[in-house]
Amino acid sequence: MLLYCIIFLLVVVYWPASMFWDQDILWARGISNYIDWPVHFAQASKVRYQTIVEWYTHNPFVYGARNNYPFWADVPSGLLLRLGLPFKTAFLIPSVLFTVLFFYCSYKFLKKRSFSNNSIAAVLFLFLFASMPTGEGTQPQLWLNTFSPNRSLLITFSLLLVVYDTFSDFLTSPNVPNLRTRVMTWLKLTFITLIMCMTHPHTLLSTAVVATVFSIVTFYKKRKIPVEAVLWAFTSLAIILTFKHYLWSEATTGYPIFRPNWTQERFAISPWMFWPTYGGVVYLLGMYFGIVKKRYLELAIILILTALHLLFQWQINEYDNIKNTLIMMFLCSALIVEFFPSKRWLAVFCVICVLPSLKEWTEIYPLTTREEMAMADKLQVETPKNYVAIIDSRHNHPVPMFTSIPVMAWWDFYSWTLGLRNNRETIFRMQMLRRPLEMTFVKPLLVISRDDGSYSDYETSGRFKDLTGVYLQFDKSALKDVPVFDKGAGYTIYRKFGIEGQ
Repeated sequence: MLLYCIIFLLVVVYWPASMFWDQDILWARGISNYIDWPVHFAQASKVRYQTIVEWYTHNPFVYGARNNYPFWADVPSGLLLRLGLPFKTAFLIPSVLFTVLFFYCSYKFLKKRSFSNNSIAAVLFLFLFASMPTGEGTQPQLWLNTFSPNRSLLITFSLLLVVYDTFSDFLTSPNVPNLRTRVMTWLKLTFITLIMCMTHPHTLLSTAVVATVFSIVTFYKKRKIPVEAVLWAFTSLAIILTFKHYLWSEATTGYPIFRPNWTQERFAISPWMFWPTYGGVVYLLGMYFGIVKKRYLELAIILILTALHLLFQWQINEYDNIKNTLIMMFLCSALIVEFFPSKRWLAVFCVICVLPSLKEWTEIYPLTTREEMAMADKLQVETPKNYVAIIDSRHNHPVPMFTSIPVMAWWDFYSWTLGLRNNRETIFRMQMLRRPLEMTFVKPLLVISRDDGSYSDYETSGRFKDLTGVYLQFDKSALKDVPVFDKGAGYTIYRKFGIEGQ
């Protein structure tokens, strides 16, 4: 019954409450949803309005760049928007379906290892909801901060469990598969690699660690590694290098780098204390049971990923390192439930672990308004395709979120994470904000200024203070001499013709 309650809570209750309309404002539940969802809105909107070629050639973050974001988890939402579904519905239907996939794969994985339904519920409860008071959004096991805003993780983590099971079968199966089975296994694994590259490539590191550990143990015990696993490794390497060269070059050039002090610089915490602090008692107790019960396979995966997480920085944004390590906390949760001495005290332990995260379930933040969406729809219809928009540095701006109009640059933090902050277009936008009359561009511009400033008061204080990036807005004293093209939804829109004319 507990398992079905958790599934009901997340599928039926959480998702509709994670984003809701109230008084013509679209609210997001949780800071991670508030910060990350505009990216996914933008990708879905591009799918809605653009051709499949433009999905890759037109970057929603910076004008003139390729789309180097792995956006395919947002394609279903974009296609539903094309069919005319309301925005919230189109966004949440794939989220629910991806969540069902996650539960299905998790259930099959744990059931195969003889977990009862109640034990599966306890594993999922710890994995998804456990948190530490010191976490502040950085702990990897909290659903609200990891899986919910990164819907693609629901897909790739599910596929990671499939890879885990496949390599587990290589180790435990006494039968030698026939040629057809081997080919189908190679094709399945190759398809999984391709989907991970298209949706959320961070999971590739965990996948590689799981495959490597199982391959070493299989070779030790059987003196051979399945040929389909070796072939998959080379095929995957070719796929990954292709994506890295053609799409991920800006965000991954020079990475990974050996940087064992990154936790000290980013979070002011020693690498030795990072996981005891942010993984907390779930991580420590999982490690303890792995050692005491001699579960060396799980322990090897946990320890190797811990080391890779702490010793290397894998991308520009250090926080993204955490997305490589979800399987660690899943295995720790499973070890705790499997070996906890008392089921009654396990229930108490689960409740205690979830208490610190309860506050986050009550926090809501405004994403957009109906007026802003109507303004975006109007601009989408009336703006010629050769126009480029100049907007302020704000993460939930309606133009990139709800239109296919190219923006010179979007939010500074997004540009930095994707390796685009130093592009000439990003620099041009900064200059345009300061000196809108002096700057000229080859194409005509839509200058879209928020009447009451880029950020509200609560976004420039407290926990948002470090998220606003370079706090820039238009020099309104200069804009007063520019003819107004349109007004509405709290914005003033100006047209500035380019060198090539209208």
